[in-house]
Amino acid sequence: MIDSVSLEFTLDLDYSQLEPDTRMKAAFKASLDRNNPTIMGDEWRAIDSHSAVAYILSPPIKKAESESISAMALLLVAELLNSGGVAAKSESAGLAHGRERWLELALQYRKAIKDGDAHAASAALYRAWVQRAIHDEDTSSLYSVGMHLLGHRDVEVDDDLKVTDAVKWIDLMGLYLVADKPKRALRAGEGFRLCDSGPRRIIELDNCLRYAEDDFFFNPYGYIRLFESK
Repeated sequence: MIDSVSLEFTLDLDYSQLEPDTRMKAAFKASLDRNNPTIMGDEWRAIDSHSAVAYILSPPIKKAESESISAMALLLVAELLNSGGVAAKSESAGLAHGRERWLELALQYRKAIKDGDAHAASAALYRAWVQRAIHDEDTSSLYSVGMHLLGHRDVEVDDDLKVTDAVKWIDLMGLYLVADKPKRALRAGEGFRLCDSGPRRIIELDNCLRYAEDDFFFNPYGYIRLFESK
């Protein structure tokens, strides 16, 4: 089944098992999309009654290949769900969608590729693999996880914003990087706005210090923090 999508993905035989794992329901609850939870009642019951768990490993995700590998991962999730899988989540972004949402995102990606719409294809991958917005009390920020899967920095904003407003800023910057693909790298001190006449935030660039290098959530590209412009 995995080979039908990509020979580069492999089954992790050390952690996969042909028996239920009592931790799965709690793990999926912790990984729900925080802004659009899409796992429904029947799916929770399917997770409760699952009979096996498969952990699938991607190849090493180098920046130049990150988007194509993440695209293959999305298509693989869709293939597995269409072949009897009951649920799927990303360990590297701490993100779980419901079955129909995964299939919808895969369909959006396929259609965008067929139509030659690179922006829409990349946007589908962003929505599939980036979790937002996680609260960090130590840095008084709300931040994303998963941008490293697409070869970019994660984004964070001050936590004095409402979560819905924080997500708007994170998504604006995240989609700008992933889908708009600016021709030059962002620079510290530059301004960024939600709209032409809206409030302005200043870009600060930093390394990823909140996670250890061997953590699934570690982003080797670092973070973009958007500070309020006084």
